[in-house]
Amino acid sequence: MEQAATAAIFVGTIGALVFSHWRASNIFSAAVLALFACQLVTIETTLEKAVNPGVVTLLALMLASRALERTSLLKLFARNALEQNENKTLIKLTTLSAFASSFLNNTAVVAALLRPIKNQNKIAASKLLIPLSYAAILGGTTTLVGTSTNMVVNSFWMDAGYPSLGFFEFFPVGIALVAAGLLVMLLRKQALPNNHVKEEQKQYFVDIKVKADSPLVGHTIHDNHLRNLNSFFLVEIIRRGQSIAPVRPSHMIEAGDRLVFSGEISHIEELQTLPGVKFFAEHTGLMSDNLVEVVLTSGSNIVGKTLKSVGFRAMFDAAVVGLKRNGLSVPGKLGEVTLQEGDNLLLAAGRDFKSRKNLDKHFILVSDVNVEQPLPAKTNNLVVVGFMTVMALAVFEVVPLLQGLVFFIAATLAAKVVKTAELKRLFPFDLWLIITAALTLAEAMQQTGLSQTLADGIHSVFSQYSVWVAFIGILVATVVLTELITNNAAAALMFPIAMGLAESFAASPLSFVMAIAFGASASFLSPYGYQTNLLVFNTGGYKFTDFVRYGFPVTLVYVTLTAILVPYFFPF
Repeated sequence: MEQAATAAIFVGTIGALVFSHWRASNIFSAAVLALFACQLVTIETTLEKAVNPGVVTLLALMLASRALERTSLLKLFARNALEQNENKTLIKLTTLSAFASSFLNNTAVVAALLRPIKNQNKIAASKLLIPLSYAAILGGTTTLVGTSTNMVVNSFWMDAGYPSLGFFEFFPVGIALVAAGLLVMLLRKQALPNNHVKEEQKQYFVDIKVKADSPLVGHTIHDNHLRNLNSFFLVEIIRRGQSIAPVRPSHMIEAGDRLVFSGEISHIEELQTLPGVKFFAEHTGLMSDNLVEVVLTSGSNIVGKTLKSVGFRAMFDAAVVGLKRNGLSVPGKLGEVTLQEGDNLLLAAGRDFKSRKNLDKHFILVSDVNVEQPLPAKTNNLVVVGFMTVMALAVFEVVPLLQGLVFFIAATLAAKVVKTAELKRLFPFDLWLIITAALTLAEAMQQTGLSQTLADGIHSVFSQYSVWVAFIGILVATVVLTELITNNAAAALMFPIAMGLAESFAASPLSFVMAIAFGASASFLSPYGYQTNLLVFNTGGYKFTDFVRYGFPVTLVYVTLTAILVPYFFPF
């Protein structure tokens, strides 16, 4: 009866994940409540699973990655990934994506590259976004921390009483999958659609001044990579009152130059990462994380005047960061532009801005624009070095990964790189709930003997064949399941069956566990199986069939190589 009840909950969970539109966290929560109701597990067991060291390490890693996202690392990565040549871009983009995803959260890597790929006009975004997602998935398979799937499997492995998997335990198989997968993607590039998807962007002119001590001084536009910005284009240089336009790559930057960019205001932090420059608004001390977009009304008495002449800062407790005007080609220095009715102004607003009584007379408030301020260069470097140090200490087993991450998070909070409220908002509660519930379900399957019964049943099917055939069966079943119910859920549900099957064949459980880990990451046929696929789905204007057509050869090569290499590196 206990086995039957557990089996019903297990099958019901899979059915709900595949056929319903309920959130996975709600489905797994319902499964745990059903286990409680049937008295198959205790609440104490679930609480114990919730603080499993593998689970806590995964949560800490996801929180720690937020500090890394605030650095210039991913921005520099995005800036240098795109080329004019399609083949060269595809090779560079997928290689860098795979490498970055070995150590960083692969979802964060893809998210950082979405905007620059979408905004560039060199190559259709649909030719790059699916390869970007697949490369991030492949790169994540090479290390313990590269993907949440590996961390989830490690949580189950540790819960079963085994020591944590090594940082590079997955590397021999993973790196072969990366190399083969990237090659197949390059050869299959013609299967990708040629969609041109452009969203309406709020293009503003932004005026920045080059300081005398800026490292940009004495170098050309090309050498300073000012043509490679993702969201802004350099339209004009104002030097000693004279305009230089159009700007050529060979033009040299001089101290005191005013650089006028046109670009998307919501990503103005990209300009703030340029070394040794100052915004028109920056000397007021008003540059903050929150900017305000307004439209100048026809009744305003500042129409026809310049920002400098009206004392804009004193009048409104705000300073202009950018300006947008229909039909305006070259705006000149912001402080000397004659304002016109209908001008859109991007304001760095002080505390008293919205309390000023004269706002309605002059402006129509459009929206608030949240802008993330770049980290100071020293802090930026310390965060990157600190994270790399934590990883290195974990690799060489000097300091456990969880302990290193806890100290890293504490240091970033102390340095105000991230805020406590931010970490609360980013806490992956749903993932934590899913893993805890799945561990509880696995415990119930083991305690009632269901996992062993299932394993014996599967063993009887494969008994006339070799253990390798049983291994292939588990691998393929996991690949199919991950396309249907997402990677982490597939790994969680297949793990107890894999362990039981390994035991029934008297084989090493690690080889079967690796089949689960690599199989659960093989999401190349559906936009819904993996979060990075979902990120690029709408952005690239894809259809479901685009993933099947392009991803099927990748899946075939991936599964074949996994079936050969896992038993070689992790013998039965």
